[in-house]
Amino acid sequence: MIKANNYVRTVIDADAMLKDFGNKFRVVASRAYNGKAESNIPAGTTFTLQVLEDHAAPQIDKETGLPKDNNVFETFDVTIPGCQYPSGIVKGDFVSLGKFLPEISYYIKYNMILRFGEIRKITKNPSTVGGKNVAG
Repeated sequence: MIKANNYVRTVIDADAMLKDFGNKFRVVASRAYNGKAESNIPAGTTFTLQVLEDHAAPQIDKETGLPKDNNVFETFDVTIPGCQYPSGIVKGDFVSLGKFLPEISYYIKYNMILRFGEIRKITKNPSTVGGKNVAG
């Protein structure tokens, strides 16, 4: 039997995800990301983010026929390669994401490995953290 893992890729619709979640999240934690030299992914910062709103169509549980709970208050991790750690974005800050990196993001065993090119702190004058630049 052929091993198909090398030939199959699941596409993540990051634009739809950000739209459904209003592209506004609360930072729960952050940590340094070491990068993956063999995949040309530079070191950066991984953030654990909390979903604050979910405008997606309700999902129905196939086994029970009942509506599934939405994603509000769920958390997920996102890595910003090239983002210096510490980034200046701290626990409790509100952020939005930009520049999805589909070539180094993937879905495996019910987990999304999400990588974006920038994360923006939401304030009156948002700053952008991504790569090596911070604008404010």
